[in-house]
Amino acid sequence: MQKTNAGLVAYAKAQLGKPYWYGTFGNTATRALLLYKKKQYPYYYDQSRYQVQFSDQLGQRVHDCVGLIKGYLWSESPTAAPVYNVKQDVSANELRLACAQRGGIGTMPDLPGVLVFFDGHVGVYIGGGEVIEARGHDYGVVRTKLKARPWTHWGKCPWIVYADPAQPPAPAACFQRYTGRSISIVDALEAIGQPSSYADRKRIAAANGVADYRGTAAQNLQLLAALKAGTLRKP
Repeated sequence: MQKTNAGLVAYAKAQLGKPYWYGTFGNTATRALLLYKKKQYPYYYDQSRYQVQFSDQLGQRVHDCVGLIKGYLWSESPTAAPVYNVKQDVSANELRLACAQRGGIGTMPDLPGVLVFFDGHVGVYIGGGEVIEARGHDYGVVRTKLKARPWTHWGKCPWIVYADPAQPPAPAACFQRYTGRSISIVDALEAIGQPSSYADRKRIAAANGVADYRGTAAQNLQLLAALKAGTLRKP
């Protein structure tokens, strides 16, 4: 499945409020994983360093900062189990250097899905001056203001296809952009005068690279993110 900037934003939004565990990328937090990570990274799993208890977070999907991006790249949906890819297993600093298009934060394009960096850390810009980041164990995955955090650089993830605002898809190929506030793809399609039945959504999903569409919340959020960005292709 093609990975896009709109898809990354939808994935990041779906993780809001979930825990931060160092060295994870969308794994399910279990006691076995906790014991393994304690041995692998004892400093980062020393409970005395944190107020939030690791044991209270079992059963949830967990990421670290760069793991939030890996979780999107390696998972078919925001809830699917990730499939490890050694070629994309990089640190936050390595990811910044891997971005062919990058620069100082003052030159960042206002493009949702662009990555933002400071030394040892990465977040996902979601538009509107906001970032989603897996900030640390006592914070989890949170939404922050771009200007409120010490970001120094930006970059386009090398494994994601970005919609170029300078060369938008031909209007005939995409649905009209949805500008409302509904979080329902059905409501959004109806608001722009388009059919929204399951069969219609399944055809739309296929045209936009959403494999095995079953009408799940994660799949619908992915379609909705593209519709809001004006990049949802017609079947």
